[in-house]
Amino acid sequence: MKRLTLILIITVMICIVFSKKIFSINDHNPSESKLYINVFDPKSLKFTFYHFDQSQNKSKVLFSKETTDFTAFAYSERTNILHFADGISDHTIQLFENDLNTNQMKQLTTVFHNVDFIQIDKEQRIIFMRVLLRNELKNFHMATYNLETQKIQIWDEDNKDSSVLDFNYNPNNNQLIVVSFSEDEDQKKLDEVNKNQTKLQPTKYSLDIYDMEGQKKKHIADVERFISGASLAPDANSVIISYDEAIDSPISHVVEIDIKTKKVKHLLDSSNIYSNIRSVKYDEKKEGFYFLSSFIDEKKGYSILEIPKESVLSYYDVKKNKVRNVWRAKKSVIVNYSAEHF
Repeated sequence: MKRLTLILIITVMICIVFSKKIFSINDHNPSESKLYINVFDPKSLKFTFYHFDQSQNKSKVLFSKETTDFTAFAYSERTNILHFADGISDHTIQLFENDLNTNQMKQLTTVFHNVDFIQIDKEQRIIFMRVLLRNELKNFHMATYNLETQKIQIWDEDNKDSSVLDFNYNPNNNQLIVVSFSEDEDQKKLDEVNKNQTKLQPTKYSLDIYDMEGQKKKHIADVERFISGASLAPDANSVIISYDEAIDSPISHVVEIDIKTKKVKHLLDSSNIYSNIRSVKYDEKKEGFYFLSSFIDEKKGYSILEIPKESVLSYYDVKKNKVRNVWRAKKSVIVNYSAEHF
């Protein structure tokens, strides 16, 4: 009887270990950071927003929505409201919110052609966005939306050449790293490629620190790489960037730039495990950084349009020179993620 009971216990444990869902959590290491993760399922065209507690190793669905438009999100813990981008009947993409207490949805903006990247400040009053203005198909701007006053502020609105590639707000110093480029210079490079049938070279990106009001505080560097992410350190003394070797290459690198000395330090290179590294973010203590990557099917070759076998959120510990996987999405794409302190 005891032997039968032991066999049953072992069988149940094996079933638990090998049971598979749409996502799985591996290589867990407790952390204070609670994460908010946005996952897109290309089969169902559904976005699902998760709350993941690393210390408890538990995920909870906050909200799920079917949409044909790619959307980022920002979550307010204080109000339990989810802010996201979604399309409306005039074929523009605007800022919305969904009150998770009442399940009431509300459209917040009407003035933009497109809203995509979204973050919220530490007081959970200001939404930072990358936007396209009405009647524009390029030249992305930074903009803010004040949740208390409903006021919209568009940064450097009259500049028709500079375009924002990416940005990241750091709640530890209330500053943003903004990655931008010249549309005119970029177009010249494209024209040269088409004319001479040469390989596309990376755009020259400007890395700059801004305050919350949209004032440029410091120029860090000009970088000619295929940048896929940037993050300002909590002490504002350095930035990390992730970049691909080519526009159609899964090989990626992460480097740190010392703002004062301009010295560049290599931190992480992609491997057979971590391809297409992107969306790097320092943690709140500058002990390491989080990043997204994709597991690709090497037999098929690499395509930037291909849905990966697995999309992974990982953490790199700088001192230990070690990577741990935090969260996985199978046959889906982790679009963006955030945490309370970074």
